[in-house]
Formats: sequence, C-alpha cells, structure tokens
Amino acid sequence: MPQETTPELKVTAEEVGDWYDQFGEIYHQTLGESVHCGLWFPPDEPHPGSLDLVDLSSQAQDRYTDYLIRTLNPQAGHHVLDIGCGTGRSALRLTEQRGAKVTGVAVSKAQIERANQLARSHGLTDRLVFEHADAMRLPYPDETFDSAWAVESICHMDRAKALNEAWRVLRPGGDLLVLESVLTEELTEAETAVFDGMLASNLPLRLPEFFALVDQAGFRTLELKDLSANLAMTMNVMELVCHDRREDFIQRFGAEFTETVLAGLPRARTIVARKTRFFLLLLRKPLA
Repeated sequence: MPQETTPELKVTAEEVGDWYDQFGEIYHQTLGESVHCGLWFPPDEPHPGSLDLVDLSSQAQDRYTDYLIRTLNPQAGHHVLDIGCGTGRSALRLTEQRGAKVTGVAVSKAQIERANQLARSHGLTDRLVFEHADAMRLPYPDETFDSAWAVESICHMDRAKALNEAWRVLRPGGDLLVLESVLTEELTEAETAVFDGMLASNLPLRLPEFFALVDQAGFRTLELKDLSANLAMTMNVMELVCHDRREDFIQRFGAEFTETVLAGLPRARTIVARKTRFFLLLLRKPLA
C-alpha cells in the first residue's frame, strides 16, 4: 500500500524569530547555554548501567557538541556555516577546537546579539561572525562554505528550501551535518498542536520523506546515527527543571506561556519517546 504523505505545518521565519526573541531564554534556564540536545549516551560507547542526572547534565551538552565537531571534522582555516546558530556556544567550541572560521545565522535578533557578544568576549570576532538571516534565503554567494551544520534547526524551516540553500552555498565535496527528528507513528490533533504552540516547529516527516528531500537537493548520505535516547533524556530534564522553577518562569515569561509549556511537556515527552526517532545525518555535496 502506498504510504501517505505527512502534512507539514508551515511556520514562517518571522514566527520562529519572534518566538525565540520572547521565549528562547527558557532553553538556557532549563538546559544550559547551548540551545540543543545533550549527548547523554554517546552512540559509539556502551550505555551506562546507572545514571547520576547531575553529573550527566553537567557534561551532556559539551559532549554532544564535541561529538558533532568530530563527526563534521572541519579543518583549520575552513569556513563553516552554522545554520540556526542560537547564541553561538557550539560555534565558539568548534572554533576553539579546530581553528575554523564560523559564520552563524539565525532569525532571532536576540540570539544573534548574544552570539556576537560571546565572540567579542572571547576576542574571536575575526573567526566568529553571527548574522540575522533566514537560512531559506541565505545572503551568501554560491560555494562560499567548506562545510555546514544544522543542529536541530531545520525543523523550524521549509526543509526543502533549507537543504537546497545549504547545497547552493557549500563548495563541491563539502559536508552538511543535520540533526533531525522523524515520525514513526501518526500524531493526534493535540500532539500536532505541541509543535506549533510550544516548539515553533514544523511537524517531523517520515524518514523516507526526509530522505527524498535530501536526494532532491543533491546530497549523498555518508552517515546515519540514531540519537533518540539523548533527546528523550533531554526532554525529561527539561520537564523536571520547568516544574522546579515554575514560579521563576512565571515572573520571567508570564503565567500563560509557562502553564502552556508545563501542560505540553508531558505530551512532548510522549511524542519523543513513542512516536519519533532522532537522527544524525552526515551529507555530502558531490564533487561533480
């Protein structure tokens, strides 16, 4: 039987930027400075038999970023595009470890302001540049970058446009690292609403649908790894911290938003654990 195509929500760049401008700080208050999942369980190492949440929390995001850096493997002097750069912590770590130049783009003006402040505070404005720009309409010439990554960011975009733009600005032979969730089961109407109202995200695609976009953009797939356990653990931590800091969040973000998040987190955790998988994909733009 032919598989049904999953309908996508179409959040706009302006909606995503406004959401992060108003509420993006909640990620920093619950998960730390880097706005992404933590690598709680490295896919190339045995999973621990017992867990100490405090120790794992302090190490997970840096371990995740370090793993992504090793996977993308940029070289000193290379120019890397950070698609959806957030507040710049991952780009900073990449530059410090590899000596590469990073240009980061995001649609949140507040995030770009913080990212550029980070670059200035570390004296790295010659190698770290952050610009308010839409990754679906990048303001860069063809074949500008040696490599790129999109760390949990293209869910906020029209995926086809984002992949096509990444292909356009990469040099032949350049790699693109993508972190993306895909659906494994149908969502209810209430679950669908979580992506729009709470996550400012388009719905995940089915894995074949996503790979069809990868192929249409012209990329070859080099590597695919399942990081689902790490995203599930991150969501668990986020829910615990949100409940613990409920009163602080009401003062910072307002009662309506805070209660919406607290009400939506159990459903979001269920979606992550039971109806999606979370993958790392390493893609390459062919030489010819």
